[in-house]
Amino acid sequence: IRINESDQWVVGMRPDDKLAKKKVITKEDLLNLPLILPERLGIQSELANWFGKDFEKLNVAFTSNLGTNAGVLAANGLGYPVSIEGAAKYWRDNILIQKKLYPEIKSSTVIAWRRHIPYSKAINLFIEEINAFEA
Repeated sequence: IRINESDQWVVGMRPDDKLAKKKVITKEDLLNLPLILPERLGIQSELANWFGKDFEKLNVAFTSNLGTNAGVLAANGLGYPVSIEGAAKYWRDNILIQKKLYPEIKSSTVIAWRRHIPYSKAINLFIEEINAFEA
């Protein structure tokens, strides 16, 4: 099931970072910085499209699938996590902030599961609930 709303891509940073004063962040702003990218290759391909030919020039310091881990690295000045907005929503603004990428890049969310295999009662109820919104 595809979720109708889409997520804006952002870059995280410390509030005292020089980029924190900018309204939006461009790919040129990121080219020489140590980036923390999502580990999943499918997600990286979305970013590769946004960066274009400059994707190969990026300084990828880390990859991470956990926003909190990427946030800890960023809060300690070790990199700039590129993720969907809200990935660092649990951080206070005096520790970590997010700035939107420009030109804007958005992603939609899909909820998927394998059909015709046994699931627990809780998972079956969850799937029923999701399907109720799709109808």
